[in-house]
Amino acid sequence: MLIGPSKRPLIIRGHTLLCLQGFRGEGYSPAFVENMKAIHRRLSGDPEATVQVTAGPDLICRACPHLQSDGCHLKGPGFEEPMKRQDREVMARLGLAEGEILPWGEILHRIAAQVEGSDLDAVCGSCPWLPLGYCRQGIDALNVLQDRARSS
Repeated sequence: MLIGPSKRPLIIRGHTLLCLQGFRGEGYSPAFVENMKAIHRRLSGDPEATVQVTAGPDLICRACPHLQSDGCHLKGPGFEEPMKRQDREVMARLGLAEGEILPWGEILHRIAAQVEGSDLDAVCGSCPWLPLGYCRQGIDALNVLQDRARSS
């Protein structure tokens, strides 16, 4: 497991904040899935867990078989730059700065306030996971939960 001690902020790239909403135990390799599962479990169980947002490879990427020394190679060399653009776009939507540290619960609140499942086609472009609809369903469910919390 690559997430480290529980008191340290989890370093997560901007676009992965959205990916976590749709995680269903699938991924690029068994090691990737186990690592993502551990991070997802930690965040789901503790809205006060701190996250440091980045526009680059993160704790989840470290277990990905597509990570190379120059970044993501999911779709070949040079793919890290589109990933960084996507990170920055998500961070801008959520009002987050590179390196900012905040509680997971606050990130969830920002996602619910600023992102709809229908936004993902524009934000996530050619992500191979997008057609499965997991992230859209997760973000839509988050929005419903946040709406209920606001109306209580």
